[in-house]
Amino acid sequence: MADLLRAHEEAQGEPLQKVAYSLWAVEAMRHGGMLESQALYAMGLEPVWNERGRITGVRVIPREELGRPRVDVVLSATSLYRDQFPNLMALLAQGAAQVAELNEDDNPSFANTRRLLDDLLARGVERSEAEYLSKVRLFGSPTGVYGTGLEDATMASDTWDNDEKLARLYLRRMSYAFGPDPARWGRGEDTSELYAANLNGVQAAILARTSNLYGMLTTDDPFQYLGGLSLAIRHITGSSPELYIANQRQAGRERIESAARFLAQELQTRAFHPGWIESMQAEGYAGALNLQDMTANLWGWQVTEPTMVTAAQWQRLHSVYVNDALDLGMHDWFREHHPEALLRMVERMLEATRKEYWEPGETTLRELVQSWTELTDEFMLSAGNPAIAAFVQGTAAGFGLSGVTPLTAEAAVAASSASEAAAAEVQAPPPVVVSGRELVAVGALAPANQSKSSLWLLTLVIPVMAGGLRQILR
Repeated sequence: MADLLRAHEEAQGEPLQKVAYSLWAVEAMRHGGMLESQALYAMGLEPVWNERGRITGVRVIPREELGRPRVDVVLSATSLYRDQFPNLMALLAQGAAQVAELNEDDNPSFANTRRLLDDLLARGVERSEAEYLSKVRLFGSPTGVYGTGLEDATMASDTWDNDEKLARLYLRRMSYAFGPDPARWGRGEDTSELYAANLNGVQAAILARTSNLYGMLTTDDPFQYLGGLSLAIRHITGSSPELYIANQRQAGRERIESAARFLAQELQTRAFHPGWIESMQAEGYAGALNLQDMTANLWGWQVTEPTMVTAAQWQRLHSVYVNDALDLGMHDWFREHHPEALLRMVERMLEATRKEYWEPGETTLRELVQSWTELTDEFMLSAGNPAIAAFVQGTAAGFGLSGVTPLTAEAAVAASSASEAAAAEVQAPPPVVVSGRELVAVGALAPANQSKSSLWLLTLVIPVMAGGLRQILR
């Protein structure tokens, strides 16, 4: 935590007063609660242990002993965390409420609590209810709801013109309040405005990574939760927070890193590394699907936090996978195993251009359009959405390219039906004549030597029974 406070002040020129933590269940299982410990210490709390080594509560560290101002902490729990660690959530929520009540001159949590209380009272909330809600710092999705919804919404890029719609989706899905009284959980209260008010002023957001197997692009969860936090804060305040990774992949080398730097390292050591790409090629269809998912997750980061992805990274993605800059036979491999995966990767690059996240050069854009047109024509594939198709056709016309109009889903079905009908009209080949012996069904064989079999059975059973009787008599 001290490293985070120092790094943030050095980079931003101001002390860290408000931070958000993204709590994941699987990460907590691996790091044993290190991120939760950071959150507690940021607030100026420490756990209380019983004689059996179990945490029974938290202790407020006096300001003099702490030696620094407290940090106001907002906690965002994933759905799986909510299901697996309700006791820990109650502990964190109760600790945050204790800090919110500490009337210290330099306690930002207390100051923010007073502002929240005034806002709630101004909206007509009853005082006791307002006092309770003003001390809530832990939020997530309600029971039965999983994910933020951003994994699908970001991909449906023809349904939104800017990220405001996505930010509202995140706030709606992740704003359920888990206050200091667990008995109140599950009431279904709308606390989306309370969550937004808590995110206002957040300067930094943190996610833990503890496994070399899972990175920032392995699944959509990192951009859903950490990226979603950044998206919501930017929507509320007009500027993105600093994003950090609590890198705990190596014991004894734990450190705080910039999330953008962490992502850049992953791209260099995986997506753009020939050895890693060859390992994906060895997996055939599954490897191609993994590359498609990686590109979709990069797009998710681009949308939720634009500063995380650079133009140079999109350009490198195009060079490696569209232009085969590493001479790995990417075109032939995709065509053999999963041509649609390459098409969807090209589409994400085109969408980054259409949405003005990336401005490629004319040559790069021409190559993307040509690749997209060739794939849709050769493999009868449809556009991911109408906006992409319209953009490609308009761009192709601007380049003077005579690309084939891509088939729609309906046209592809019609073409398939026509092919089947044509195949049915082809004259069937003559039957093949087989020579050899003919197998004839026969009746069940009559039991042979049945009386002899029964005699042998009695010969075996009688001695066993006699031996048993002898043991009983003894």
